[in-house]
Amino acid sequence: MLCVRYPFYGKNLKKDECILDIETTGLDPKKDKLVVLGLIYFDYKKNKFYIDQYFSKNDKEEVKLLKIYKEKIQNKKLITYNGDIFDLPFLNIRLIENKEEPIWQINLDLYKIIKNKRKLIEFDSMKLTNIEKIVGIERNDPSRYKVISKLSDDIKNRNNPRPILIHNKNDLIATEAIANIEEIINDELSFEINNYKIHLDSAYIDKDIAYINFISNKILKKSYFRGENYSLNINDYSIELKIIVLYGKLSKNSSGFVTVNNFNIENKGKYKINKNLISIMEDKIFSCENILNIMKFLIEKETVTE
Repeated sequence: MLCVRYPFYGKNLKKDECILDIETTGLDPKKDKLVVLGLIYFDYKKNKFYIDQYFSKNDKEEVKLLKIYKEKIQNKKLITYNGDIFDLPFLNIRLIENKEEPIWQINLDLYKIIKNKRKLIEFDSMKLTNIEKIVGIERNDPSRYKVISKLSDDIKNRNNPRPILIHNKNDLIATEAIANIEEIINDELSFEINNYKIHLDSAYIDKDIAYINFISNKILKKSYFRGENYSLNINDYSIELKIIVLYGKLSKNSSGFVTVNNFNIENKGKYKINKNLISIMEDKIFSCENILNIMKFLIEKETVTE
């Protein structure tokens, strides 16, 4: 077994948290094997954060990695990227296959957070190599698919660990760098008014109604208001805005949802539309700037802050 350790100086990881990423011979945990176990965690004996990587040189060494995994993550909250779907189920099945007890650790899956915001913010893709660019990371190792394609034989033969270890290390560093991605997204989808910070949390459209939910950092006055094409329900920290919407063409090749502009604000959508309308969704992505401006207008109009 090959073990590699690096000191780590990130800023988003707490002492009771652990970044996890694995590399395997394939996607089927019943027949494929764990090859690399990668972790970022706080070593209480050394009083430092470290990146630890463990590479199994053959199939027999897999159980060593699995036992290290169980030992290292004790009393830790895991942070992964797509770990709920791949890493953790894979590890549990490999534990069972090796006659070890599976474990059910608390896990923050950053992939799920980002996926839930896909209708609010447009991402090039959900790959970690694209998401990490949000925080300014530009890695110089090949993409995951090129690595796996190039090293498929090497991984099974365990004769060329360096490139896959580099890739695993970069995945670990990127995952830690975006560990606060929910905060980053919420900041981008927020506005401030009278010392209140309100962010757009979720939105969906059902038939001709857009249901848009906001969260405030401080309690708002419980209120309910109705307008010609909207209703606004405020309950402590949560705000629900319902807007009547119309579906149609925004341009020759694009469609979306609009509403009547009763809010005295400028349309900030991508497409030039009738001045009496304002876009709510364009090309399956919500027009968040418009939505935030609508909410800010309504908050000011109804004076629900104190």
